[in-house]
Formats: sequence, C-alpha cells, structure tokens
Amino acid sequence: MSPPVRGFALTSAARTCATPEGAYANCLALSARYAAWLRDRGEPAGLLALRGSRSAFPAAAGRWPFCDPGAHAHWVTASAGWAVDWTFRQFDPGSAWPSVVPVAALADRWREVELWACEGCPDLLADPRHGELTPPGLHAQHAALARATAGAGPFPDPRHDDTAPLAPLCRCPDGAGQPS
Repeated sequence: MSPPVRGFALTSAARTCATPEGAYANCLALSARYAAWLRDRGEPAGLLALRGSRSAFPAAAGRWPFCDPGAHAHWVTASAGWAVDWTFRQFDPGSAWPSVVPVAALADRWREVELWACEGCPDLLADPRHGELTPPGLHAQHAALARATAGAGPFPDPRHDDTAPLAPLCRCPDGAGQPS
C-alpha cells in the first residue's frame, strides 16, 4: 500500500506545487516537508536524489525546456517502497499529482537513483533555507535566463546561493540506510 497523500495534499505548500509553475524548483523543499509530515505520523520516510533524466522536458516549467535534464538533480520522498513526487508536474504538466511509483520503477525514468536521507536519518536538509518554497516568479526568471543563455545559466536561487553545495546527508552504516 502506498503512503498516505490525502492529508498532505491539503497543506498550503503542497497546493502551491500542484501547478507546473508552482512545482518548479521545489522538489527538495516539498519532498523534505512531506517526509517530515510522514514521520510525524509514524510512517517511514526518507529522500532520494534522482539524476540524469532519460528524456527531455519540452513542455516543462522554468529552465527545463532549455537545459539538459541529465545534468540536474531532482528529489522525491521514499516511503515503504514507494516514491512520492509532489513536483513532477514541473517536468510534465499532465502528470498525476502527486506522482506515486514504486522506488524500483525510478530507474526507468532516471539514470541514477541515490539515497539522500534514509528513513533513519535525523536530518532531511542541510540548511533550513532548503526547505523554503521558491520565490514567486522564479520559474519565469529561470526560463528567461535559460532562453538567453541556451540553457547554460547561471540560475540564481536565494535558498541555495550562499549555502554549502548540496550533498547526500545519509551517513548510516552499510545496509542500514536503504529505503524500505
């Protein structure tokens, strides 16, 4: 059985990310918020970082129609063998909201599936600013920059620009950190 989504779907943060423009660049923030929400209800939850999309996103929001999707990370919540993606609409406006697929199926869409924070990790984010939602209009700003630079950027983001580089948080002993 997949993890509960109905209650979280009613939160302001989740509703903000129901549109492609609202979902844009909010994958880490919303995935961490959902994982914390699940944990607060006694459900196992961790984060996965996905890299190397196997396909382009021509109808996507923000910079994605202009950038190589293989060069960027995307985060989802993992719980009880399921991957819950509240922000996949930033790539595919017609996708389910949220997108819920078996963790094993992620490799069909992404070249790399990396454990970011396991179900036992105490931290989901390295910096509290990474849990903030994007400023309004960031998708349009990034689309304009991508169009002007042939997708090269840079793409400023006040939540990340002056923080340490993003890196997986899980430091659990071998085998202990796998999502169930």
